[in-house]
Amino acid sequence: TIKQSRSTTFSFRYFEKPTRNMVSPISYGSCASQTSFAMKESLLSMDQLETMLNVERKYRVPRILCQAAPEINDSHPYSEWRRKICQWSFKVIDHYKFDREVVSRAMNVLDRYLFMKINFQRDKTDNSPDDASIETVDSRTYQLAAMTSLYLAIKLSCNDEREYLSSRKLSLNSFVELSRGQFYSDEITEMERVILQDLQWEVFPPTPMTSVYYLLCMMPSHETLPYTCHKSYNLVLRVLHQLARYLTELSVCHAGICTAYTSSQVAYASILLSMELLTPIALPIYARDKFNEVVALTSIRSGGTSLSSQDKNIKYLQDLLRESFEPEILVEDCEYAEIGHPISMAKVFGLLDTSHIVSAHHTIATNSASPSYCAPLS
Repeated sequence: TIKQSRSTTFSFRYFEKPTRNMVSPISYGSCASQTSFAMKESLLSMDQLETMLNVERKYRVPRILCQAAPEINDSHPYSEWRRKICQWSFKVIDHYKFDREVVSRAMNVLDRYLFMKINFQRDKTDNSPDDASIETVDSRTYQLAAMTSLYLAIKLSCNDEREYLSSRKLSLNSFVELSRGQFYSDEITEMERVILQDLQWEVFPPTPMTSVYYLLCMMPSHETLPYTCHKSYNLVLRVLHQLARYLTELSVCHAGICTAYTSSQVAYASILLSMELLTPIALPIYARDKFNEVVALTSIRSGGTSLSSQDKNIKYLQDLLRESFEPEILVEDCEYAEIGHPISMAKVFGLLDTSHIVSAHHTIATNSASPSYCAPLS
């Protein structure tokens, strides 16, 4: 399980308003009701989703079982190491005010690099793939690769002035300091070179967060919905975006999800689970069915990842995410959210299905104001 307590990494207070317009360009009404611009936006959104479904396959991480080196008596499995590094990365990113999507990109780079490294070890020794002694990485190498992956992802993700200024604060020397002297700058730069070379510079994968946006562009336009839904529909789309992004962030720390499913599968399962938290009045069954229909048709046409709400992998993913999700944060955190936050507004307007929200906690824990240093894995 990856269920998080209130004091750990994930909190709605880190969410920002979407940088793009969340109004769906897709319409299922008559062509006469659509403008030329809306039609072009609709086709563009579908083309972008099809391209992403094809591109993401080469960034998929094969399932691996990486353990501590044999000489370490109390070895931790790869998933436990990965979870610790992932949570530490989120703390660093939050402190320096980067987009949390950076962590997803960094973990993808790390996972694929480790897979390449293990395969190289197998080839050198000419042993069977089932030889557990080969599937080992010492903790120092693992931490260095993880820290370098985050450093690399940050450098590739400076899309606006704020992130650029933050990246200057989080310099190479900053990572040396965060390592508490475990690594020197030349070790990090050398590891960066090795990662880029082994991954052939394919280090900017589509993330589940990115997939959420493109999938939500497949939502039907408000003109096709009952009149009672028109005023709240834009808010509903923003709520879906926020909830799905939260769930995809949970998935980043789950090695079993990241190594078994593509980004679009994680995003799609997150959206479907988020829809369960909305009332049928807020999001009619018709809209949900149309969304699933268009997503399925688009995925088939793409020739890439297949997406269907009836697919057993998608259903299993939903179950995994449902076990990780604590719906009570919708009740508790939003009482302290900024005015106008979409989750808070949805609660006020009765758009959330409270039957899924049973609060079991009554205390609010705050996060640390400064990032934790990278402690040795043991």
